[in-house]
Amino acid sequence: MNRRLSMVLAAYGVWSQATVLFFLDPMKRQVSELVEPEATVGEVRLLGLSLEGFAVRDLHHVQGWLPQVVFLLLSGLLSYGVLRASAGIRPRLRTVLALGGASLLAAGVAMLTGPVLDPDAVTAMPSYRAWTVRAQMGEVPGAAAQFALLTLWLPVLLWFLVWRYREWQPLRTYLRTAEDTESDGSNEGNGSRGGREKPGPVSPASSRARRRLLSAGLIPAVLLAVAGGPVLRHIRVRYLSQGAPGSPDASVTFDPDLWEPYRPPATVEEWSGVLYPALRLRPLRTELVGGWIATLVVCAVFLLVLAVALRALARRAAEVRRWRPAALADLAMKGWYATVLAAVVAAVVDGRLMRWFAPRGESGPATEHLGVALGDAVRFGAAWGWATGLAFLGVVLLMTRRPAVSVAPRADEYEDQPVPEREERSAHGD
Repeated sequence: MNRRLSMVLAAYGVWSQATVLFFLDPMKRQVSELVEPEATVGEVRLLGLSLEGFAVRDLHHVQGWLPQVVFLLLSGLLSYGVLRASAGIRPRLRTVLALGGASLLAAGVAMLTGPVLDPDAVTAMPSYRAWTVRAQMGEVPGAAAQFALLTLWLPVLLWFLVWRYREWQPLRTYLRTAEDTESDGSNEGNGSRGGREKPGPVSPASSRARRRLLSAGLIPAVLLAVAGGPVLRHIRVRYLSQGAPGSPDASVTFDPDLWEPYRPPATVEEWSGVLYPALRLRPLRTELVGGWIATLVVCAVFLLVLAVALRALARRAAEVRRWRPAALADLAMKGWYATVLAAVVAAVVDGRLMRWFAPRGESGPATEHLGVALGDAVRFGAAWGWATGLAFLGVVLLMTRRPAVSVAPRADEYEDQPVPEREERSAHGD
């Protein structure tokens, strides 16, 4: 996509999001004053997600508006990069998904920025329990992620309208839609995109390269899931007491280590706020089997979705002969986006389905299950998604250097090769 159209679409998305963030709350107050002075307009929710939970309400303190500004700036820059790297003007599903990943990544960074600016925060990296307490005190859980999901369609809708009326003369003149339309046709005919040259048929070597890329991208995710295994996020647990029930020595103990559902190790507790998928090979000390199986299902969904996304990226990367620096950076960022999107899909399963099999310990409208799960997933993707992108990028760089080394002949190979003329003379007795 050309630079001008990419900038227009990204700027429109940021402008629309900024309008909602900065003007939704004042508009609600004006409407309530016009209708009835003492009336209040309820929270605006769509599809079970909060639209105004991330809105700006306090301009007098930095922590009241800086996370929103960080979200807008990062969302605009990442969206521009995704649109600029797309092939032509035609909307494609993979580009729309990349836009969603970029917006959710910006939301995760904004969520991690909030505690850093909070003067009352004990640490800059709150634990899972600290995020739960913030939700119980009235903060909308995962508000930035919910806002990003609800406003994703704004630039996509404008993009679709521009593509639908691409032959309109003002669009052809100012947004240069004719150039992108021609590039769509040339890319489909030549099989090349963004300066990357593709070979013809897929060879067995490329299939091995795809498997290597897929494995390299999944290794960081599996390791992080194992690291998050000791974190317990549901209430399918059994409380401990001293002595067997019914025995003479049975008694109630007030030891917090025995009455708490579970307390992870200190290091895991410190990083539990950015460790979302839980992969453990057996239940925890107080965990029931049903809750353990539910956590395995959520982790399996995360790894499966991530594997599907990485397989699509690996298929395209393994067929590329020549890479440009911009294409390499785009590949690393897409690995990051894939991690965020896979975690969000797992969070939807966690929030909508697992609440019946392994519900979380929170209750109340401000700590709704889906919002809490979305917050966990987006924070995890923003904090650790770069590991998947860098692993993907490292394998691609190794794959591009290896053919160059193997193709270059060595000096001793020329010395060992016989000269045809000398062989022919020796055969005739010369």
